[in-house]
Amino acid sequence: MNRTLIPTLAGVFSSLLCIWLLHSFFIVDDCLDNGGSFDYKTSQCLLENGQLYENTFTSIALIVYVVVGFVVSLTVAKFLRALLIKTT
Repeated sequence: MNRTLIPTLAGVFSSLLCIWLLHSFFIVDDCLDNGGSFDYKTSQCLLENGQLYENTFTSIALIVYVVVGFVVSLTVAKFLRALLIKTT
């Protein structure tokens, strides 16, 4: 496998993991802030009156995910490239 491909793939996978963790944090935090309880099995927010809560910050979250994805991917890829150059 090409040596320049490994840092790029590691950067992409790490950014996907970071976005996944950030997304779950945003959903649970928004649910709890609005007085609901989050059911992890169904990934739904149940309010005190029995209704399902739908979050309203999807457009803002999408922008945050894109920015975080780019930053994490580039940072991890640059760091791994520097490590590979230093070790050879």
